[in-house]
Amino acid sequence: MRRGVPATMDPSMSTRPEHMPGVTMMGVVVLMAFAVFLGFSLYYAQFSGTVRWMLGVAALAVLAVFAWNQIVRRTAEPLPLVTPSAMDSVHAGELESFAAAVRRASRGLPYSEVLVASRARSAFVEHARLALGIDPEGMRAVQRSPAALRRIFADDSLVDFLHLEVGDLEERYGWVRRAKERGSFPKEFRLVLDKMEAWR
Repeated sequence: MRRGVPATMDPSMSTRPEHMPGVTMMGVVVLMAFAVFLGFSLYYAQFSGTVRWMLGVAALAVLAVFAWNQIVRRTAEPLPLVTPSAMDSVHAGELESFAAAVRRASRGLPYSEVLVASRARSAFVEHARLALGIDPEGMRAVQRSPAALRRIFADDSLVDFLHLEVGDLEERYGWVRRAKERGSFPKEFRLVLDKMEAWR
């Protein structure tokens, strides 16, 4: 196997090692010119049969040496079976996508505000469900009941944030709208995050 390939190399350029160049155009031209010259010399020159035979053997020897040189250069260090991946192409992950949504929400974009609040709500509900040992269907029933939420979390802000009767987009936007009416989305959202971190 070939030793390490620089991470910045283009994968499309890794099909041939850097120190193993292929046949150049000049080499092909010289080889063809030599073959044509030898052919004309053997055909038109007034050589005896023995001289022509010796020149033919010499030409075959030259071609054999050239072919052997190419074979040795290409097989001494074979190409890798798998093209190395480009290390400089990094794809943004889920965390980067969510961070971008948080930045848009901080600028007051409604859809991003709903997205950020929904992700935080879902994560906290799952954390609470696992901590309390409640099955998913039971936790959905708790989330639909303000009284059940109040018994578990004992905080009106968390109850208001977690309560979802239906869970559609309009209802999820309801908390965002109420947060804006109370002051601002970033301020209310930070308050809810602090209370979720303080729970248990």
